[in-house]
Amino acid sequence: MTTCHLDFETRSTQELGGAKGVGGVNYAMHPDTAIWCACYAFDDGPVQTWRPGDPTPEALYEHVAAGGRFVGHNVAFEFNIWNHIMVPRYGAPPLVPEQLDDTAARAAMMALPRSLEDACKAMRLPVEKDMEGNRLMKRMAKPRKPRKNEDPNAVLWWDDDERVARLIAYCECDVEAERALDKVLRPLPASEREVWLNDFRSNQLGVQVDMPFVRNAQVLIDHTLATYKQRIAEVTGGAVTAPTQVKQIVQWLEERRVPVASLDKVTVQHLLTSEDIPDDVREVLTIRAEAGKSSVAKLPRFATLTGAGGRMRENFLYHGAATGRVAGKGAQLQNLPSRGGLNWRTADAVIDMVRDMDPDDPEPMKATIEAAYGPVPNALSSCLRGCITTAPGKRLYVADFSNIEGRVNAWLGNEQWKLDAFRAFDTGRGPDLYKVTAGQILGIDPADVDKQQRNVMGKVPELALGYQGGVGAFQSMAGIYGVNMTDHWPTIQHTLDRRFIEQAEENWSRWGKNSGVFVDEWLASEAVKLAWRDRHPGIVRAWYDTERAAVEAVREPGKTTGAARGRIRFKGLRIGGVPFLCMRLPSGRLLYFGHVSLQETQTQFGAKTQITYMGVDSVTRKYTRMKTYGGDLYQSATQAAARDLMMHGWSQVQAAGFDVVLTVHDEIGAEGDPGRPIEEFETLMADIPEWAKGCPVAAEGYVADRYRKDD
Repeated sequence: MTTCHLDFETRSTQELGGAKGVGGVNYAMHPDTAIWCACYAFDDGPVQTWRPGDPTPEALYEHVAAGGRFVGHNVAFEFNIWNHIMVPRYGAPPLVPEQLDDTAARAAMMALPRSLEDACKAMRLPVEKDMEGNRLMKRMAKPRKPRKNEDPNAVLWWDDDERVARLIAYCECDVEAERALDKVLRPLPASEREVWLNDFRSNQLGVQVDMPFVRNAQVLIDHTLATYKQRIAEVTGGAVTAPTQVKQIVQWLEERRVPVASLDKVTVQHLLTSEDIPDDVREVLTIRAEAGKSSVAKLPRFATLTGAGGRMRENFLYHGAATGRVAGKGAQLQNLPSRGGLNWRTADAVIDMVRDMDPDDPEPMKATIEAAYGPVPNALSSCLRGCITTAPGKRLYVADFSNIEGRVNAWLGNEQWKLDAFRAFDTGRGPDLYKVTAGQILGIDPADVDKQQRNVMGKVPELALGYQGGVGAFQSMAGIYGVNMTDHWPTIQHTLDRRFIEQAEENWSRWGKNSGVFVDEWLASEAVKLAWRDRHPGIVRAWYDTERAAVEAVREPGKTTGAARGRIRFKGLRIGGVPFLCMRLPSGRLLYFGHVSLQETQTQFGAKTQITYMGVDSVTRKYTRMKTYGGDLYQSATQAAARDLMMHGWSQVQAAGFDVVLTVHDEIGAEGDPGRPIEEFETLMADIPEWAKGCPVAAEGYVADRYRKDD
């Protein structure tokens, strides 16, 4: 099949990306957005250029009309420019998603950087970054300032022949780079292409936003922030004039003998729990905390990104993590507030009140909310989920997988007792898994496990220890849930099997004493870790088998090795000349580890063969050398298999006539016709594909007119 590679350069009064960006669909639909040029090439043919005013590019139009393959890097941009500008303004035939192929998505699938330049570099392609062309492109994408003899209100562009020619040359280079990358990247497998298409269509459809509420809520927030600025200036005697003035607040706190290293959320909340701070300090810190609520930043993003028909589009990123999980973009629906605020019923009531308020006089609404529900930012933060509603004549169907990662972990590790416990819980015959785990560790009936034991011996170990985590991982998770293991050391010594206590004490002498952790805290964490591992021999065995299989595959390229009873397989391959370690998941999908190598290293436990590879760091987003080990690889397999189950559920509900508009962590949300029972949606979502036979999967949800965090 003939392939067309295409890249557009455009200009607009609208921002495309960044904090003020309107998003791709809104950008393409805006009347001020126009095309500078389209550069394209068929297969290995020469790169051609079309500009508005040139003759119709017949071959290009014929290719699209015939359903030809259409390749772009972040191809959603080309799709939107084509359908919202080329079609209505220049008579082009429509482009449909099934024709598209996205080299950025394929790069992400192979755990390469998403940017064209960095992906080419990662695959060792001879592509040089044209910094001058890149700067020119960014300049020409926006209006220029009028000169002295020009209308100061005119919208003017950098449109001289020299700059346009230079921009076209830059665009042509991008087509060449994209074409070269297309040749070395692996195509999306059929099942994964279905996932990508589902994601693409969901992004194009978007979510329905309650804009009357958003607009009034923004007025209310602006009014509240103005009162905060006035009040903080009064309290501090003018030393601080806005809640955003971190340096001034820190200095003022020092003068009030409340020194702080920073004003991050944790520090501020910790100070506010103290009974010793003066009232004026408490008020300043409260204003600082409330002014920093997510509602302050997210409401403007909802307003900016919501376009035609009240829809906010392009909210999610295919393969946003190395495991393939979806990530958020735009208004970041993946990190909406979920705890610590108003319950959803109260939030719905606040939404109705704010919708009906007089935007010209927000003070009465501010006073009402503060009297009944507390600070305005906190109340509105609780309403953010409710901003997402449904299209007319539809309802929102939402279901969440129940502990899907823990279930897949037990399934891959063949921990039969744990799988049975999940099934018992799903059918109402047994307690939740945290109580089961606590009971196993303590040697008591799960029914006798109290709340504290459930958290300390059940929840924290389950979340911290499933992937070869030690005391450090345990400490981090305990901190998240407010658990100090020192407090539980006497109980642990009394209830835990003596062999775990003795082994923990021996381990403390060998390496724990150099950890920097208090002895009782370390011993308590280590003892629970040892007890957890003793109760999970299958999972523990899978960690080491996974590492052994991976090392063997790297050492002997072309050889297939296996772990987890063959459900995880490895093979070392060269792709485009680059050495990759490929992990085959139970679904058949591959995870990729590029530029893989083995490194001999010394650890506190002795000599070890370490696997290193190049990957995209989840924090810095830079492509960098990374290390991995058995538990880490096993975690990737577990999370990736859980993702595959979720994507299978997505396909099932989509095929049944629901339009998926949300995928948040382990949750799927879709618009559907009223009257369909939630049980139908839950059953479709929790459908088990053949490759996952034996894995207990359950989903629970609700039907509503607004998105919410269920009780």
